[in-house]
Amino acid sequence: MESAVDREFQIKHCVTCDSPLPTLVVGGSGPVREWECLNCGATYLARLSPTAPHDLRDRVKPAHYFPEHRGAATKVRIKDLEQELRRHPRKPLMMSVPAMQLDYDHFPVGDEFSVLTRNLSASGIAIIHTKPLVGKLALLIELPEIGHVQLLLRIVRCKQVGQLYEMGGAFFDRR
Repeated sequence: MESAVDREFQIKHCVTCDSPLPTLVVGGSGPVREWECLNCGATYLARLSPTAPHDLRDRVKPAHYFPEHRGAATKVRIKDLEQELRRHPRKPLMMSVPAMQLDYDHFPVGDEFSVLTRNLSASGIAIIHTKPLVGKLALLIELPEIGHVQLLLRIVRCKQVGQLYEMGGAFFDRR
């Protein structure tokens, strides 16, 4: 017999404002995210159904790309970085950070993976990976005196360095 934990429930309309939503699946197995209704701000901890109507994807946005760090900031003010970078346009920053590929709607695609950061500036970041990356990514970085921050970047260049690839990414704001 199927337990209540194993059951899946589908949400197709916002429970707060009754706006149509792409199909969100609650329960069952698989990774979940916090989704936000763009009409009223209601949030849902669910998975986006692969069969969700594509034309409704603009009704929700992922509240966080890294659910285990839901308290992370989603924006860094340029002045926060400039304060650290006052004398240098780039600051060396070598650390392994979680990354997530994003589609053209800024929705997560696939599983989380790790990249190595190389340096950081107020407008972008250099990262290193074993494969060439393209498009848009979400990164979770821990900055001194700021804490965890989710950053969105658009890959603007990629070059092979030995067996690795170095990519330059420009930060952008999800609107």
